[in-house]
Amino acid sequence: MEPTKFRESRLSINRLCEQMDQLIEKKEVDESRACFDQAFGELDELRPKASGDIQERSVKNLAMKLKGMEDKISKLKTKGTASGSRVKNNIEWDIDRVAQLSKTFLEKVLKNMEVDSESKVLFGTTGKGIRPNYQIEFKDGQVVSFTGSGHKPKASPKGQGAKNLSAPFSFQEIDAILNNTGNV
Repeated sequence: MEPTKFRESRLSINRLCEQMDQLIEKKEVDESRACFDQAFGELDELRPKASGDIQERSVKNLAMKLKGMEDKISKLKTKGTASGSRVKNNIEWDIDRVAQLSKTFLEKVLKNMEVDSESKVLFGTTGKGIRPNYQIEFKDGQVVSFTGSGHKPKASPKGQGAKNLSAPFSFQEIDAILNNTGNV
């Protein structure tokens, strides 16, 4: 990646880390988590673009810094709860909301769908909606669930979590979002 652009991205993540530190000091759990999710999303986009030892080492250091921040945030207590457990959100997924997911994330979803151009993806409706778990339904009836963070298949008994899934989005809809064709 061009050094100036890499530096700008790195500085942006570092600014978010400073903001997170301030939010952690104020014990602002939800705001800290939202800031962490944003920083992690930016790092997720920066990681594949890093080239050369210096940029790769810098990305690794940022990842370690964010891991430390995540640990600090996990020790904070959510207002109104006895522990730092996350409160479930019900995310309403529509085509505009899906288009807000990072390009890298959607590319990986599409890669998992590409074996069947008639497949459909359903996104998890709990969490923050940054890297949601998802399920792909293939034309032959096969259903495979994936983690949103690693895009790896996960074992889930049939029917489990079905109530926490969005309406289906077709391969063509995801492809149109990625390629900005407007044919959504």
